[in-house]
Amino acid sequence: MSDFFTSNSMIMLERAANFQWVKQRTILNNISNAETPNYKTRYVTFEEALRAGVRNAAQAGAPAGSMRSVLRTAIPVVHDAEDESARMDENGVNVAEQSMELVRNAYQIQHVYRAINSDMSRLIMAIRGQ
Repeated sequence: MSDFFTSNSMIMLERAANFQWVKQRTILNNISNAETPNYKTRYVTFEEALRAGVRNAAQAGAPAGSMRSVLRTAIPVVHDAEDESARMDENGVNVAEQSMELVRNAYQIQHVYRAINSDMSRLIMAIRGQ
């Protein structure tokens, strides 16, 4: 039997928050290197690692509880966009694009935190007996 804090949904929310922060740092790093010659834009993926983990667990005939270990081991991966170049000095950062991605990511972080807050509010209500 699992408790509330180690449920699959809470683990997924934790991993989502971690992904969003890695993505936020990466975007900010891209913007700060917008004037660095030969700097290539970096981007973060998480879904591919999670999908591969679930697929591997399913193919291996892992028990249903293995989803928890898949969630815990899936980590965000930072990639370099080698084929992109926005300027003559081979810098690949498009500041306008990165700024839009920064705003989009901020909204995604806000959504994850609202989901965590909602789950915690329900737990508090249950504890208080309301």
